[in-house]
Amino acid sequence: MTSFYEFVATTLADRSIDEAEVPLIRQSLYEDGQLDLADVKLLVELYCGATKRCAEFDDLFFSTLEEVILADGQIQQAEQFYLLKMLYSDHQITEREKEFLLHLRNRATTTTPEFDALCDTALSANPTGWSLGGR
Repeated sequence: MTSFYEFVATTLADRSIDEAEVPLIRQSLYEDGQLDLADVKLLVELYCGATKRCAEFDDLFFSTLEEVILADGQIQQAEQFYLLKMLYSDHQITEREKEFLLHLRNRATTTTPEFDALCDTALSANPTGWSLGGR
């Protein structure tokens, strides 16, 4: 595989992810034989950088995140960072993202107060029309 950033730049050249790109992304994920936080990083970069994503990519994205994040039954701080980036990078929280958070919360064997606060804030936020601060 080319370097991480080259792969992201090439995949997002048109700012969209279509069905034809999903097999290449899947191949990149399984290149080393296992899913890990580096794969989550790749997927989140692609997810956040695309203005249009096909359903097949979204399915791969959420299933991979679930597998990696819940591998030990807990949601670690590094994993929470990628959840925050997923939720807030495009200034909207979709219903699928909310459903995903609820699913993670329900499947985790233990959660931290920080993760619970992340969920409560995201789940009660307006889908759009908010900002992260600044002017």
